[in-house]
Amino acid sequence: MKATACRLGIVALTSVAVMVLAMGCDLRPGAEQGAPAVKPAKAAPGAFEAFKKKSSVPVLYVPLVSKAPKIDAKLDPAYEKATPVNFKFTAGGDAKPAAKTTAYVVSTKKKLYMYFVCESPDMDALLADVRKRDGQVWNDDCIELFIDPTNKRQLDGYVHIMVNSIPVTAECKGPAGAEDYSWNPKIEAKTDKTKKAWVLELAIPFADLVPDPSKINRVWAVNMNRMAYLLDGTEDTAWSPTESTSSHVPSKFGAFWLEVGNVDNTK
Repeated sequence: MKATACRLGIVALTSVAVMVLAMGCDLRPGAEQGAPAVKPAKAAPGAFEAFKKKSSVPVLYVPLVSKAPKIDAKLDPAYEKATPVNFKFTAGGDAKPAAKTTAYVVSTKKKLYMYFVCESPDMDALLADVRKRDGQVWNDDCIELFIDPTNKRQLDGYVHIMVNSIPVTAECKGPAGAEDYSWNPKIEAKTDKTKKAWVLELAIPFADLVPDPSKINRVWAVNMNRMAYLLDGTEDTAWSPTESTSSHVPSKFGAFWLEVGNVDNTK
């Protein structure tokens, strides 16, 4: 995650959730019905537990849900099957961030769904200046996703998605420093804001993440990060700390175990 010197910004957002098509989200009603669907294959009993035990990075089981969450920035009952996870400082250490982040992840046979609660003790410092798709969203308060559906963990093998609190998105492929922003996945995103947090919910079609959405690897390399602006500085946090000042360290990404996965890439 790129960070600049701390800038204090007071952002006036409406109390209702904001959905912006032109600024970064391709929102298509009924897209779940028309998207390609995978046929899941059950893993062997105990396979997830064994994989998690031997993994050197955090592992998250991503459950398959039969009914897709409604993208409305509300915690849909579908997320009850998810295991909530919290972020730590990207650079590592045992200190707890002042700006707590909780993430929930599920999938259908067609899309990956994520829900983030981004708490802050300084909501008046929330920064949301970028209003153009593929702009420098990383300079705002934002959630960043690093997704490698192959779990090969190569420097040029993951996609990078950034979403601020408006929501405006930036998406790219390629390694850090040589990003290709021509990639435009059909992301659905919606945000909301309370006195103590901002919330982001998004959905990403598997068809935009893998070459053949009928074949999905069981294990993906993924990281979920957040840049938070506070009155006394910034906090750079992640689900799986990279133990570095950079978030672009695929060897340190966590692992998603997708229940929907039908290709065993664990060996």
